[in-house]
Amino acid sequence: MTEWILRNKKADFSALERETGLSRTMCRVLANRGLADINRARDYLQPQTQPLHSAALLKNADRACELLLTAVREKKRIRIIGDYDVDGVMATYLLYQALRTMGAAVDYRIPDRIRDGYGMNMKMVEEAEQERIALLLTCDNGIAAAGPVARAKESGMQVIVTDHHDIPCHKENGVLCYDLPPADVIVNPKQPGETYPQSGICGAMVAYKVVCLLFEAAGEAFFCSKSKKEEMLSELLVPVAFATVCDVMELTGENRAAVARGLSMVQTCQNYGIRALLAAYGLTERKISAYHAGFLIGPCFNAAGRLDTALLGLELLLCEDAAEAERRAEKLKELNDIRKQMTLEATKTAQKLAEEALLENPAQVLVLYLPECHESLAGIVAGRIREQFYLPVIILTKGESCIKGSGRSIEGYPMFERLSEQKELFLAFGGHPMAAGMSLDENNAALLGKQLNEAVHLTEEILTRKLYLDAVLPFSEISEELLEELAWFEPFGNGNPKPLFAASGVRVSGIQRIGKEGDSLRLRLTDTAGTSLTGLCFHEADAFEEYLIQEFGEETTRGVYRGTESVALTLAFSPGIDEYQGKKYPQIIIQEYKRTK
Repeated sequence: MTEWILRNKKADFSALERETGLSRTMCRVLANRGLADINRARDYLQPQTQPLHSAALLKNADRACELLLTAVREKKRIRIIGDYDVDGVMATYLLYQALRTMGAAVDYRIPDRIRDGYGMNMKMVEEAEQERIALLLTCDNGIAAAGPVARAKESGMQVIVTDHHDIPCHKENGVLCYDLPPADVIVNPKQPGETYPQSGICGAMVAYKVVCLLFEAAGEAFFCSKSKKEEMLSELLVPVAFATVCDVMELTGENRAAVARGLSMVQTCQNYGIRALLAAYGLTERKISAYHAGFLIGPCFNAAGRLDTALLGLELLLCEDAAEAERRAEKLKELNDIRKQMTLEATKTAQKLAEEALLENPAQVLVLYLPECHESLAGIVAGRIREQFYLPVIILTKGESCIKGSGRSIEGYPMFERLSEQKELFLAFGGHPMAAGMSLDENNAALLGKQLNEAVHLTEEILTRKLYLDAVLPFSEISEELLEELAWFEPFGNGNPKPLFAASGVRVSGIQRIGKEGDSLRLRLTDTAGTSLTGLCFHEADAFEEYLIQEFGEETTRGVYRGTESVALTLAFSPGIDEYQGKKYPQIIIQEYKRTK
């Protein structure tokens, strides 16, 4: 069930129009985002000019810098331990680049998703001990690795944990106690006593802050000039931008500023690997948006970590030969294409299982077992099933030695907290309110869904998806000028969604299936004022058709496809422009639809 909510926040729209130069429609969007204040609106519309927070504000970042500088000067061996997702790969890359630039004796390890699992483990510590590593530096992991960190300390190694995940905790006599690893230094914006202005930053941003302090401590003399140092720090904002978008951080405040800056430099960055990926997707001459980062470039790095090894992505970033980078980029794109097909097949299976499960028992937490699903795809599939049914979803798969699972939640169901209440079922688990990962014995797999559902009651309010709309927008107002104004609101993503508009009583008088799989639609639309344009509905062909049949009948639906009949719908959409043979035409991208009453 979805509740459509038209935002209608008040503001001095005349003043906003005058001071920003935006249309009344886009000024309404500003007001809806709490940006009716002129100064706040100006800052929002110029994210690239907004300063990032001082790295010195991040608790213990200065201590991490001191330990690293000492290790660099004394030529101690440093090993970076990263993670296999985009955030982990980008964090590893920027730490390695920074330390290598400073002449450090540094190398890296990234765990294998299947063989090693998430984060630093005992095997990695033992390997580091044998190879006489003096300092272990984690990024995007480590906060939950108390055992391996303790072992490293016993072996005489120094350990710096840089991470951004929630701190493991437990309750003693009703008091919340944090389980911090015994590292020499922990840099994590979510740790107790932290006062950093924005706690929701990704692992690569945490690592970037440490690098900022390292470069500052090294001094301008090391870089020959201040401009050279600033150039290197700016270049490193590119991986930070990709990581922030792909790890679904809120694009507000510092995050939005960093992403805006980083994405603006993608086309001119000196990294052969990133440039090769842009070429592989035909983006060399395009302005790179958060969409490209999150749905085209970023997934290539994730696909490597899911289906092969994340080292492929890291080695692409470190590649210093254009021809070799092109070859590596094509390999990553190929892996991502395979990943997309595997995900599509697994999602179809999960959808069928979910429908069967809900017919038998209207469970509020869907726990689905897909033994044939590649365990690295479980999270993606869980997310798609969550979106379709708007329920918390956990997808379990058959791992090499146990059952592996990945969950995605909805607002109002803190998944990590709920899993913590069932911790006796797990061999290992971790996560945060909206997502989690877990390992468990096969015997406990069936119990998981049973116990989670027995322990929770989700109210109708929680189970109602909220669709927030910015304004009613007549088709006649969709123009190149409006799209240009819309671009000022980028980058879009979590915390700064693309504005959504509504139109009621829209006549649908023609439908055509499009796309390689025929799963998308092109619709001929006319609003109540008589303005016609094209609407696109991506990956919703079957669901849209079923909805029309349910609401209007099969015969009418066939007539709409042929263009001999029409039906009236209320649409939620974002505006766009279609370019064809050198001409531009307004169109809309349909997000939601319902029958006009």
